[in-house]
Amino acid sequence: MKKLVILNVGGALASYAEIDDKKVIIDLGKSTDFSPVDNFLIPLAQKRSFRKTDIAGNTEKYHIDQLFLSHLDNDHISDYEKFREKFHPNYMTCPNDNETQDSIFKIIISFFTGENNARKLVLSDMKTRTANVPGNPYGMSPSNPLVSIIPEIMKLFYIKPTECGNDENLKPGYANNISLLLFFHSNNKTLLMPGDILKEGMECLIKRNNDFKKQLNDFGVDFLIAPHHGLATSFSERLFQEIKGNKTRLNIISEKVREEDSDENRSDVDKRYYDSNYSSGENSLKQNAVKTSMGHIVIDLESDETEIKQCSDINDVLKEFIPVSNS
Repeated sequence: MKKLVILNVGGALASYAEIDDKKVIIDLGKSTDFSPVDNFLIPLAQKRSFRKTDIAGNTEKYHIDQLFLSHLDNDHISDYEKFREKFHPNYMTCPNDNETQDSIFKIIISFFTGENNARKLVLSDMKTRTANVPGNPYGMSPSNPLVSIIPEIMKLFYIKPTECGNDENLKPGYANNISLLLFFHSNNKTLLMPGDILKEGMECLIKRNNDFKKQLNDFGVDFLIAPHHGLATSFSERLFQEIKGNKTRLNIISEKVREEDSDENRSDVDKRYYDSNYSSGENSLKQNAVKTSMGHIVIDLESDETEIKQCSDINDVLKEFIPVSNS
């Protein structure tokens, strides 16, 4: 199985992927009426009889191979406290201030504003991890503290936090610009999950990281999870210029339903994501862009088909990840 779901968590982000025998979570935002842990992960773990283990080897928590938290904003980590009660990730990967990594990778905590209990908990748990793992098969070390455990399919890119803090163009959006980006490439299908990186950060990453630029140039992006929930501050013309063919197959926007009379102080989704100049619409939904508020999005990276599924019922999503013999 090589399959991924972007869950409908309103104006937040939460997703789950299974790549062969690896179980990976990317972000853990929740909405008022949907918890990725309660409504999806726990039922899936129970139905699939996930192996149980914790860091001490006790059989108390469900095993997850890797947890990615793209950055430390609440709408990407708000379900973390509930997650850690029931699950243990073998690899926990997010921007952090762990002392065992080289200083250039450590976040500048003074650049974060407001009290955030989930953030405190994530950073506290990250301090118990170590970047210095001799013989680690994925090359984790103080000079390479954040890794993907499936690099042949899921590549990780980011701007180092100290470099971001020292760049006058990136510093105003520091918390978003240190987002971790994941680029999936399998069976001639590609998917990019760029967290909440702003357009200035995307421009910088393309300029500084030749491997990231090469992935975009050589393979393109079939499915783009629009950065920062589709807001104009993160719409990057440079990204589309570098994408092979200059457009995606579908732009996916993790965003809530916008009420017409809402007084929220937040911009609407950038309309360019719906434009045929930025998406071919070559997918089974026959749309250029789609919001997760209309349903959870399931992408099969293993299939040769261009099909993408949108499921309003979470039970239909669970069926996608439960083999017939286990259902």
